Amino acid sequence: MKNRQKFSFLLLTLLGAIALSVCAVPRAEAEFQSPGFLSGWTAYNQGNYNEALRIWVPLAEAGDSNAQINLGVMYDYGRGVPHNPELAIKWYGAAAQQNNCVALYNLGAMYAQGRCLTQDVERAARLYEKAAEQGLAIAQYTLGMLYFSGEGVSHDPDRARFWLREAAEQDCEEARQQLAAMDASLTSGNGPGALDGAVAVETSRGARLTSFEPSRGTSVGTAWPIAAGYAVTNNHVVSATNDVLLVNTDGEEIRASVVVRDEINDIALVSVRDVRRLPPALPLSNSRARLGASVFTIGFPRIDEMGKTPKITDGIVSAVNGYQDDPRFYQISVPIQPGNSGGPLLNMNGEVVGLVSAMLGSSNASTGETSFLPMVNYALKIEAVQDLLKHLPRKTRGLPELPKRSDNLEGLAARIQSSVLIVKAE
Repeated sequence: MKNRQKFSFLLLTLLGAIALSVCAVPRAEAEFQSPGFLSGWTAYNQGNYNEALRIWVPLAEAGDSNAQINLGVMYDYGRGVPHNPELAIKWYGAAAQQNNCVALYNLGAMYAQGRCLTQDVERAARLYEKAAEQGLAIAQYTLGMLYFSGEGVSHDPDRARFWLREAAEQDCEEARQQLAAMDASLTSGNGPGALDGAVAVETSRGARLTSFEPSRGTSVGTAWPIAAGYAVTNNHVVSATNDVLLVNTDGEEIRASVVVRDEINDIALVSVRDVRRLPPALPLSNSRARLGASVFTIGFPRIDEMGKTPKITDGIVSAVNGYQDDPRFYQISVPIQPGNSGGPLLNMNGEVVGLVSAMLGSSNASTGETSFLPMVNYALKIEAVQDLLKHLPRKTRGLPELPKRSDNLEGLAARIQSSVLIVKAE
């Protein structure tokens, strides 16, 4: 691997996953940069895009790879100029021909996302690897996640760890979190236990915020697909393993693997080799649910006793914040039980507004038993899932989404029930 290069003025934008480069070149090359280049950066930062263009265009035409990258970003995202992906590709490509790591990464992102180019995750992975070999942390992280998910490259956990460690050594917090989650999944002991058991976390004033998982054997919960080609569930359902089983409403079993974990928010994203085996995706809401809004969930509570047909329960948003006013969660009156964990919380348009996560109970100081409070439950707001999705490429084959259309509960259940899955973790 090439020696890691030092970069300055590297601005990373998760929205669109682009890198805007100033001096993102080897030090030997940076010594020959025109002082006017940094003047263009100052103008750009001040919102004076016309001045930045005036400075960067002649530099780019003269072959300055950093000016070429920044012009590509401006045209790619319409910053001070009309949105023009063709010109973005032109300037990214010119810099990439000079093996500029930031240009290689940005061009790879366009291929990965299929923006004005035929989507080609394999080609994106090759471009990411060239950038990663030069020490670009965001490329190392992205490449590591591709090896972990098997998108564009063969599934290779060892290569995934290698690139994630390289990114983590450069203070990439997302890489550190992913490595920690991978390590936790390998050192979690003997796994989850009895299906009707509960893992309870002590809170103040004798209350327990409780998420269900088995204590031995098989952990069972609910999952649901998204348009990017993955399935979503709670991390606590699949915390003991990376290999899981999805079961659709026809009883068909689909092998899958956990590719991203967010332990803080209790989210896991699951990947299958052939996304065509997944049912249509549930649409994600672009707006938050309001206090008193009608909501419902479809899931698989206690399949050992209640069977494997999907069950629907409904209620309202009782509070727009969760336990002790945690802003990440809704409090809901929707009844849930073990097995509902990871299920979608939906509004009356059939859009997912949250991820069913936990129940609230009170503990008996003398016996240690937990009594659950009726209809006091919690769902993680969907924004946390949307934020996690920014770290994964859309699969080459995405999923069609079910329509967003208001209906009564009966009509919504008929439309949505086939898109909810049982998830099992051994």
